[in-house]
This record gives sequence, structure tokens and C-alpha cells, in this order.
Amino acid sequence: MPGGAVTAETMVEEALTALAEGRLDEARQGFERVLTGDPDHAVALHWAAVIAYQQGAAPDAILGQIDRAIALDGEQAVFHNSRGALLYALGRDLDAAESFHRSVRINDQDGAVWNNLGNALLRLNRVDEAENCYRQALAVAPGLISAINNLGVALKRRGRLDKALICFREAILHMPDFQDAHLNLGELYYHLDMVPEAEAEFRRCIELNPDFRQAHASLAQCLHDQGRRDEALEILRAAHARFPDDEDIDFMLRLQLSSIAPAWHIPMVNDEERNQAYDGALRRAVKPGDLVLEIGTGSGLVAMMAARAGAEKVVTCEVLPLMADVAREIIDKNGLSERITVLTRKSTQLQVGADLPDRADVFVSELINIGMLSPNMIPVLQHARETLLKPDAKIIPAAATVYGALIEAPQLARINPVRQVSGFDLSPLDMLRSPGYAQIDMAADLVRQISQPFKALEFDFRLNMPERDARILQATATSAGIVHGIAFWFDLVMDDEVVYSSASTARTNHWKQAAEFFPQPIAVQPGDRFLVIAGYDNTRIFFKSAML
Repeated sequence: MPGGAVTAETMVEEALTALAEGRLDEARQGFERVLTGDPDHAVALHWAAVIAYQQGAAPDAILGQIDRAIALDGEQAVFHNSRGALLYALGRDLDAAESFHRSVRINDQDGAVWNNLGNALLRLNRVDEAENCYRQALAVAPGLISAINNLGVALKRRGRLDKALICFREAILHMPDFQDAHLNLGELYYHLDMVPEAEAEFRRCIELNPDFRQAHASLAQCLHDQGRRDEALEILRAAHARFPDDEDIDFMLRLQLSSIAPAWHIPMVNDEERNQAYDGALRRAVKPGDLVLEIGTGSGLVAMMAARAGAEKVVTCEVLPLMADVAREIIDKNGLSERITVLTRKSTQLQVGADLPDRADVFVSELINIGMLSPNMIPVLQHARETLLKPDAKIIPAAATVYGALIEAPQLARINPVRQVSGFDLSPLDMLRSPGYAQIDMAADLVRQISQPFKALEFDFRLNMPERDARILQATATSAGIVHGIAFWFDLVMDDEVVYSSASTARTNHWKQAAEFFPQPIAVQPGDRFLVIAGYDNTRIFFKSAML
């Protein structure tokens, strides 16, 4: 080295040492010095970009630098892994999975990359592939605790709850302060109706990280389910004060404040179109000797329809003790107690061989609400398919399609949300309003559609679906007016012959339609275009919109 000059490779080694020891600024400066002398040094390009991301740079701002490093040397597995991580952070899950795939093709002995690939595939709802990736991660890196936890998530998505339970417990055993594993274990305990155990896990999450927002909402739900409503409200009010902009905590607080007795059971049993749709589908699906499983007993009406259609045995579950007792009384009054069993528990607690004599031949559910998707409906249906039904079981309803339209609704918009009324500020009253979308009656309320209906979301209850999803659609105003929100309704595909539509204008239609009101109304002219975000999660369907 003439004159004691330091080579680029020596500077790279020193920078890598600084990076490994957590001296990010020193490492960044070292890589920048290398790039000053050699702008095409692939390793320095890559690690300078990685450090920039670790120090707060936006992933899209440095993605090009990673791409340049790959163009210079495409055989570095770590380069492709870093590219995948940036794409994953940007929500480009398919591209991220492709980059992680390239990384493991170059080096299949890196457990962290297999784990990353599993995460991308899980977000793409390719659950079986994700599970295999997590298992591969653990095969090459048995001590990778995050992969144990993520394997539990994949197993839970597949309805293999007992195996998921083992994974979460093992992750915590090896890493007692692993807050995500505590949250996952708490959610699974709650799913299994082990509510006190779930409460303990959510409290541990908050103890580990007081800013763990989801744990506050989940803890409140556990307290509510144990009849400790005052404690639940206290938790949610404190969380709302701490995180005033958190939509999920706000939703949970509103849900607690608006919770009342299930008075909707009365108008529901008077919905003749709904009754005929269920009855007709059951008559076509049920064969003599069939075992029928129902989730959501309610009044017992649908269970009795299944028995009348010829089922030898109907097992139905209802989580509300009051409703379960009423259903038993109704079933007994109609002489069907010997053929219909009402269980006061969640369907996720049912066991074949104990609660069910065998896997069911026909599965019917009535978990629908005014916006179609009720809380936890997708995982509940998935668990039933995986563990309680025969592979060829008939499923009623089989599918659903959600439609939407831009609406002008001045009267309804005045109280969604509550603000000024008759010259007075009534905004504190808004906390008592039921959260999320509102029920409307487009046949009777002062509502005007100012766009053509558009198909928003599709669900197939016979298949595994992601527990959350969203898509961007476009709606065009067809007339001048004020857009206050989006009305939406659904077609419920009972079977190949019957489709029930909640767009029905019948007065007995108890679902009516739903509306998501915008925070501020928007004036439009014919031809004005909106980008509509239509999505769902484990709680509800939602819409957001912005004019182009």
C-alpha cells in the first residue's frame, strides 16, 4: 500500500465491524468514504442504504440504491433480503416474496430470510407455504424465536389451534419478554374462551410496553366478557386519552358504550325474505340422516328449519346465556328438543366426539350484521371448516358480494357524527353513538345515490380467506350534489339457486343497508371521480374516499 493508503476492502471491513457493534454513524461514514472513491462498490451501496433505513429513511427513498447494488452483484443473498424487507415495509408483498425467494435460492441456510419469506406469504394468504417457510427457518436456525411465534400464527390461521398454542407458549418460554408472542397467546386464549388466561397475557403485554395499543383494546374486551364492564370502560377511557387518534381503541370504546341487549332478534325473525332464503337452502342441502351444525342460535328458528328439512341431529351454539335459554324453550315448545342440542359456548370450543357425534354434513350460520361482516366472523368460519365439518359439507350461506354507492344524505349526516344541533354543541353525545357504519333504509330515508353502484368486496365462505384485506376502487359522481358518505349492501349467496339481497325495499328487511359517513361532506359535479378504499378486518367492513 503506497504511502500507507487504506484499501476500499479494509474500509468496508471496518465499517461492517462498526455496524455489527451498533455504531451506525461510524459505519455509515465508512461506507460513504468507500463510495466516494468507488461509487459502484456494491457492498458499500447496500449497507449504506440499510443504515439509512435503520436511521429513519423512507423505504421507497432508498429502494433504488439496493436495486443498483443488486445490478452490480446479483449473487449476494443479503442484497435480495434487504430489498424484500423494503418492499414488505411498503406493502408490496408479492414483490417482497419474490425478493426473499431469490435470497433463499442463493443461500438456503439463513433462517431469518426463510422467516421473512413466510411473513410475506402469510400476508398474501398463502398460509400453507408460509407455514413451510417457518418450519424451514427453524430447521436451519432452531433458536429463531420469532419463527416459532410466526409458525403459531400460521397454524392458527389454518384452524390448528392446539399446535398454535404450543408455539406461542414455547416462544414465551425461550423469550419471556416477547410481547408479540404474549399478544398472540392472549388472542388465542380469548378465541378458545379461556378469558382469564387471555386477560393475564394482555396485562403482560401492557406491562412490557405501555404503548402496545392493541393490548389495551383486547384487555378491555376480556374484562367486558367477564362482566367487569366498569373496569373495561376504565381501561378504554385511559387508552383513548393516551392514544386519541387510534381508530381501533375509539371503536372499542364506542362499542362498550353502545352495547345493549340484542333487541334485533325480534325484527330478524320477522324478516320473511331472509327466512325463506334460509329455509329453501336448507331444504335443498339437508338429506335424511344428516348432522347439521349451526353457529349463532339466536331464537332457534334456523336450527328448527334444519330439523324440519330432515336432519337427524342439529347441534347449535349460542354464546349469550339468555338467548340460549330462550332458544331451548322455543325448541322444546315446538317438540324438537330430542333432535336439536343448544350449547352455550363459542363454536371454537366444540369438539368432535364430545359436542358433535361426528363432523357435520351441513353447516349453517347467521353471523351477518347490517354491514354483512360481523366481528371475528372469518376466523370463526375458517375454524369450523377446518375442524368441525366434513370435507364435502354444504355451507349456508356459501358466499357474499358487497356493493356500494356514493350518497347524499343531509339528515342522517347531521348525526353521523353528532356535532351542532339546533345551535348547540352536542359533540360529547357522539361517544354514545354506535361506532363504524350506521344502518339506513334507502327506501324510506332521505338518501340520494349520486353514483352508480359498484362492486366493493367479495367473500367465499367455502374457502380460506385473509382475515383482513383492502382494495382501491373508483367511483364517479353521476349528478351534482354533496357526498356525505358511501351506502353499502350485500347479496348473500345461499346456494346455487337462491341469492338474498339486503338491498330489498321490503319493510320486513331487518338488515336494511349500511352507510359509512365521511368526516367532512364533499361537493361534486357530474363526472367528478373518487378513489374509494374498500376493506375489511376482523371487526368490520370499512370505506374511505378521496376525490381525484
